[in-house]
Order: sequence, then C-alpha cells, then structure tokens
Amino acid sequence: MSTLSYVPENSLGFMTITANRLMSALLRRKMREAGIDLSGEQWGILVILWDRGELSQEELTRLACMDKSAMSRLLSQLEMRELIARRPDAANARRKIIRVTDRAESLRERCTAAARAALEQALADVEEQDRLVCLKVLETVKRTLRQAP
Repeated sequence: MSTLSYVPENSLGFMTITANRLMSALLRRKMREAGIDLSGEQWGILVILWDRGELSQEELTRLACMDKSAMSRLLSQLEMRELIARRPDAANARRKIIRVTDRAESLRERCTAAARAALEQALADVEEQDRLVCLKVLETVKRTLRQAP
C-alpha cells in the first residue's frame, strides 16, 4: 500500500465522513420538504426493516454497523414516534424483535421519493461507472473492517 496521506481531502476517512454529513443534511432537507421529520439514520433503519421484515435488535445493529447503545437510542426515538415496535422474542424474552408499524408503512412511498431526490441530486455529476466503482471500494473496505480484530 502506498504511503498514507493525512491531507484531509486525500483521506478516505475524512472524505467518507464529510460526504456522509453532507448527504445526511441533504436527505433531511428533502424529507422536511416532503413533510417528513426523519434523519438519515432513522431512514436507514426503516429501509432495512422494510427490505428485510422483522429483525432482532442485534441483527439490525450489525446490519447498520452501529454500536448497541446508539442503536438503542435510535430505536427509542423511532418507537416514541410510533414508526417501529419492539416485542420480546418468543424463544428468548431478553431478545427484542423490531418491526415497522402501519404508520411507518404509510410514509414509505413519500420517504422513498424524498430519498431518491436526494440521491439524484448528490450523484448528478457522477458517471454510473464511477458510482459502481465507489460502491465496490466501500463494500471492500466495510468487509475488511468487519473482519478486523
């Protein structure tokens, strides 16, 4: 591997964090314009649940690459807003199963349209081939980091 550069604009960490912050702000703005009060993190959790159905809190934490306490806080926010429901697992009462509510389902189409608009705006100047390479690189980085001790 080449010598690592600590010039922020040449740093993978700095660029992914700042791109994430800007994307999250744009997504929040698009959601607000659609009359929806959701953060990027909240949207991400709902998307995972819409896509995969009911999941344990542990599975959701792993899929979202979050720590347990951050996930617990995020789920509490979604639960207070009646967008998700938690119930004990029948096989293990300490394990919580998470599902989206009818209220979240009623927002799905509008949320998806707002997220699509944000993504289209963010990627307006990015060629499709570059987008695919970027996703491939980030997936490789995620896989490597997940395997790290």
